[in-house]
Amino acid sequence: MAVATESRGSEDRASAHANQEKRWVLSDFEVGKPLGRGKFGHVYLAREKRSSEIVALKVLFKSQLKQSQVEHQLRREVEIQSHLRHPNILRLYGYFYDQTRVYLILEYAAKGELYKELTRCKHFSERRTATVS
Repeated sequence: MAVATESRGSEDRASAHANQEKRWVLSDFEVGKPLGRGKFGHVYLAREKRSSEIVALKVLFKSQLKQSQVEHQLRREVEIQSHLRHPNILRLYGYFYDQTRVYLILEYAAKGELYKELTRCKHFSERRTATVS
């Protein structure tokens, strides 16, 4: 689960994304620079063409998910994260898939993940912990 280190954008925009009933396809996005890599895929900066919304597009490879037997875990994580509404947890706007990949459309956190900052600092003061957003 991704945790943001910055405060939310407009809740209206997020709600519009979450309530959209459109089926997404890769051509709906302009895919930009890579933001990170993980065991099952990569994360890219992307812009949704119709709304110009900036998002993080997480691309997971089905073959790696299947090989590690985590398909059920991914389904459950998508189900849970798509219903979460918390200022410090990145929103999952939606998902789609093709023959070889699963794509997660996530809220973009320009300042990165909280975990990376914590790893860099080793610990947060009580004051910093109380005001993380």
